Amino acid sequence: MSDENAEKLFLQEKPTLALIFIGSREKTYASVISKEIDSTFAHTTRILAKMEQCGLIRFTFEGRIKFVELTEYGGEVETALKEFRDIIAEEPSENREEKSERKDTGIEGEGEEAAGEEEKEPEQEEELDSLSAEILEKTKKLRNKIESIHRDAVEQGDSRDAISRKLGPYSRDIKKLQNQIERAESPINETVISTLEESEKLLESYLKG
Repeated sequence: MSDENAEKLFLQEKPTLALIFIGSREKTYASVISKEIDSTFAHTTRILAKMEQCGLIRFTFEGRIKFVELTEYGGEVETALKEFRDIIAEEPSENREEKSERKDTGIEGEGEEAAGEEEKEPEQEEELDSLSAEILEKTKKLRNKIESIHRDAVEQGDSRDAISRKLGPYSRDIKKLQNQIERAESPINETVISTLEESEKLLESYLKG
């Protein structure tokens, strides 16, 4: 995997959490990591597969149990990520100086009000690469279709079996998008993956009635 793809991987939240968690354990396995980073098992295995391609982790077996552990290179990356996390968690020294000055001059409240106004600024949407944008658009259309069919079926008083027959085929469409994500040469944006996972959970809830 290229350096660019590795960079995209660790600019996402869950891969970073996963690597740091693996580093905190001598050995662990995918289901534990999935629970720790609050991700689906399928998404976690995709993250681990990309990490293995980068040379960050290795898989070992003890009997039938498949363990995950960091490579030496993975340990170096984990240390760098933790240092980076600690640095950005610290308040910049210039901010501390500004607060001190505001307090000394009696205009601290004014500064806080200004900060509050800045927080109200709408967040800019994250720019997606072409493939992530394509999958996100397909996912949104699929979800809208699923919601529309379910809403119409409920209004018509359809039975749970009838609703399942109408919505069941859309499981294949979700699977196709998941396969597209797995086959992607570069990591798909985390927001896109989360949106697809939410759509899958919504469909499952409709099918269960």
